[in-house]
Amino acid sequence: MVGASGRARCAVTTLVALVSAGAGCAEISPETGELRMACVDADSDPAKRVSFATEIRPMMNGDAPGIRGCRQCHYGSNAGGSREGLLATGLDLETLQTLRRGGRSSPPDEIVVPGKPCSSALVQKLQGTFGGARMPRGGPHWDAPAIQLVIDWIAEGAEGADGE
Repeated sequence: MVGASGRARCAVTTLVALVSAGAGCAEISPETGELRMACVDADSDPAKRVSFATEIRPMMNGDAPGIRGCRQCHYGSNAGGSREGLLATGLDLETLQTLRRGGRSSPPDEIVVPGKPCSSALVQKLQGTFGGARMPRGGPHWDAPAIQLVIDWIAEGAEGADGE
């Protein structure tokens, strides 16, 4: 029979083994403590194309259920919002055209890198791996399926337009 201290050692050993085994596949988010899957530069469902206009834009606008969008801080025309992110970084996410221009710390060739979501600052900010605050700042942060949709869109070439 194992005593309380033996059970505690066993639990710690199991936890260390689990963390070590998964180190290449996932990491702990420093900001929220949640387990975050590592980024992969591949479309998770190549048979299904992601539409920027009908799937990504609604999340950015904050119109998708359970998603806090970018409008409050990163849309140039949002007079009622803080526009804090736009003013601080120069990154305007209101249209795909302005998103592609990037900002001061994420130039056009880095904000969205077609075919390379893991190199794209947009994905890195959503995952909290770019530096600075994970977006949306202060949370709630996008869940894994929402981020995966952005990853898939970029892996597919980051095509589309706002009005398609």
